[in-house]
Amino acid sequence: MMMMNSHQQSVKPKGDISSVFSHLGGKETQLDPSLLALKKEIAPKDPSVLNNAYERLIKSFEHETPEIKEKGSSVIPQVEFEEIQANNGRFPPHIEAQIRHRGCVIVRNVIPEQEARNYKEQIKSYIGNHPGQIEGFPKNDPQVWEVYWSQSQVAARSHPRFETATLALNQLWHAEDNTVIDLTKNLGYCDRLRLRKPGDHSFALQEHIDSGSIERWQDPEYRKCYTDIFSGNWEKHDSFDATHRVEACMDYYNSPGGCSVFRNFQGWIAISDIKTGSGTLRVCPLLQQSTAYFLMKPLIEEYIEKNDYIGALPGLCQGIGKTDYPHIIDTMVSMPDVKPGDCVFWHCDQVHAVEQKNDSEVDSSVLYIPSVPLCRINSEYLKKQRHAFEKGLTPPDFPGNHFEETFEDRAKPSTATELEKLNMGLIPYPKLPADSTEGQRQALALHNKILGFA
Repeated sequence: MMMMNSHQQSVKPKGDISSVFSHLGGKETQLDPSLLALKKEIAPKDPSVLNNAYERLIKSFEHETPEIKEKGSSVIPQVEFEEIQANNGRFPPHIEAQIRHRGCVIVRNVIPEQEARNYKEQIKSYIGNHPGQIEGFPKNDPQVWEVYWSQSQVAARSHPRFETATLALNQLWHAEDNTVIDLTKNLGYCDRLRLRKPGDHSFALQEHIDSGSIERWQDPEYRKCYTDIFSGNWEKHDSFDATHRVEACMDYYNSPGGCSVFRNFQGWIAISDIKTGSGTLRVCPLLQQSTAYFLMKPLIEEYIEKNDYIGALPGLCQGIGKTDYPHIIDTMVSMPDVKPGDCVFWHCDQVHAVEQKNDSEVDSSVLYIPSVPLCRINSEYLKKQRHAFEKGLTPPDFPGNHFEETFEDRAKPSTATELEKLNMGLIPYPKLPADSTEGQRQALALHNKILGFA
C-alpha cells in the first residue's frame, strides 16, 4: 500500500460514482488464472451437491415469484419510526420477520419532513456557492455530486432519530459473544448525495451488489460468511450473522468505488418526494435466494471449468445481468412512494438497481447514509475519515477529488454537536454497561485505542 501524506488522505484516483460500474465506464479487468483454481477449492468435490442445491434454488424462485409479481412494491416492509420508538428501539416482530425475508425496509418519518426539505435547500445553496468547483456524475450535468461535508449531510448522519433507526437495524444482526463487535453503536460513514433532475436518464444503475465482488470468494474470512451456500445448504444460510464479517476484506483492489467498511445495511434519507417511477431504488426482495444464486452459480458443474465468476470482476461491483440471473431480474421491484424524511435501507448482500429514468415532474433526491456498527475495520476507517473531515478532504473510500478542502462553509469539527463528534470519532464513547459481552468490551477498547483515546 502506498504511503499517504497528510494532504493526500486517499490514494484513490480522481473520479465519480461511475468508476465502479462497468456499464457507466468503469474499467473491466481480466481474472487472474489462480481464480479458476480457487473455484475448484471452494466447490464440493461431488458436483451433484451444488447441482441439486441449484435446482432447489430455482424452484424456490419459481415458488416465490408469483406473489412478488402480484404485490409489486407493496412486498417491501414499511414501518413508522414511532413504532420502533414504542418497541424499545426495535422493529416490531412481524416487521423484523419481513425484513429478514425481503432484505430491506422503509422507515417512515425518521427525519421531520420540513427538516429534510431544509437539508436539500441548504445543499443546493452549498453547491451554488461554489460554481465550477465541484463535479459529479455525469460531468456535463451532475445528478450525483462529489459532496461529503455539507452541513446537512453531517447533521443527518448523526440525527438522533436516524441513530435510533440504524440501531434497530443492528438488532437484526447477531454474532458469537467473543466476536469483536458492538451492535449497540454505529459510526458515521460519509457518502455522497443525489439530486436527480426530472427526466434524467443518465443515472441509471443496473442490477448489482456492493461491498466487493470477487472478494466474496477470494477472501478466506469473507468466504466463511457463506459456508452453507458453498456447501450446498443455502437454505441454512444466515444473512444476519456478523461473526465473520468483522474481519472480512471487501476491497482487495483499492477500487475508486470500493467500500472497505462493514455496512450491514446501506441506506438513504429522502430529501424530496420520490414516487415509484421517479428514478428510485429497485431491489430483489428475496435476500437469501438471490445471495445463494450469484455465489453458487459460478461453482456449478456447467461453469466450474471456466475462469468466470459471472458478473464479478476485480475493482468493480458484482454485476447481475438478465442472461445469467433471469430469476433475480424477474423479481426486481421498485420502492413504494416516499416523502422527505423517510429512510430506505437494504442489506449489504442485496441485489439492487436504480430506475432508468426519473419520470416525474420533481427531483428525486437523497442523502446516502448506511448503518455501520462499531468493529475494528470500521474504527480503523473512522480514524482516516476523521482526518478527512478535519481537512475537508474526500473520505478515503471515494475518488480523491478533494473539492471541498478550501470551502469555508463546509461542516467542520469546530461546529459539530456532541452527537456529531461521537459519530465522527472526535470524542470517545462512554463506558459499557456491566452486562456487555466480551466482544463488545474488546470492540470498544480497540476503538478507543485506534482513535487515540486510550
